Amino acid sequence: MEWVEVLAGSRMIVELPVGDSDDLVAAGEVLVQEGLAAWTVPFERRAELVGLREVFGRRVRLGVSNLRTADQVRVAAGRGTADLLLSPFASAGLLAAAEGTPVVLGGLTPAEVAAALELEPAAVQVIPCDALGSLYAQTLTAMFPGEPLIATGKLERFQCEMWLEAGALAVCPVGAFGADDITEPDLSGLRHRCQGYRLD
Repeated sequence: MEWVEVLAGSRMIVELPVGDSDDLVAAGEVLVQEGLAAWTVPFERRAELVGLREVFGRRVRLGVSNLRTADQVRVAAGRGTADLLLSPFASAGLLAAAEGTPVVLGGLTPAEVAAALELEPAAVQVIPCDALGSLYAQTLTAMFPGEPLIATGKLERFQCEMWLEAGALAVCPVGAFGADDITEPDLSGLRHRCQGYRLD
């Protein structure tokens, strides 16, 4: 499956912050309204996807991130609620364990990214993409023109734009939204942050 199909055209993947189910649902509605409809939770929070799927249906794309072993991939895929599985590593075993669910493998150096791409995953996340400075966006994407790369790391908006302008297909700014963003009564702060990260 092509990454565009998996992410429904989104250019930003949102790490959902920790919160109770009511707060996450309310925040999720704001995210959808602001065009940010691709979300992930770490493996430890995978059970939350069931409730989110019941509420939002196919309006959103849901992923499980930080999958480190084939067993974790198998468990995450087996629930049937994840559209996408993301690992910081790359191996054929991770792909095989996904049983058809699209997988994003990980790498940082050119050699690691090349090795991950050879396995033909849905995409490869450059992780942690902030480790080598902002100019790495242009350097790395120039080495892999047209390849499905996702920049994952602690990114400010301007850094997200740099990666996208350099040719990355999507970005995942770690920590862009925190628990405080989803507990406000009117969620106006969350909406403002969403608008600041709209990258279309």
